[in-house]
Amino acid sequence: MIREAKVAAGGVGTVPWRLRAVERHLVGQRPAPGLWASAAEHAAEGAQPLRHNAFKVNLLQRTVERQLRVVGGGQ
Repeated sequence: MIREAKVAAGGVGTVPWRLRAVERHLVGQRPAPGLWASAAEHAAEGAQPLRHNAFKVNLLQRTVERQLRVVGGGQ
């Protein structure tokens, strides 16, 4: 059971972003194959991409999912 989660991303904005929506999605869940992807979908909540950097939303979600799999044991 995930009791606490702290997730942040650097290189996305002018300061590292705390991904609280991802954290909320993880807390109370058991690590499972689909959990990392579903949590990562929340990574860009609140982001307001511009025309030339909208690709970063997908990049952020994929990066968060990959790293959650790494720290979560590759589930």
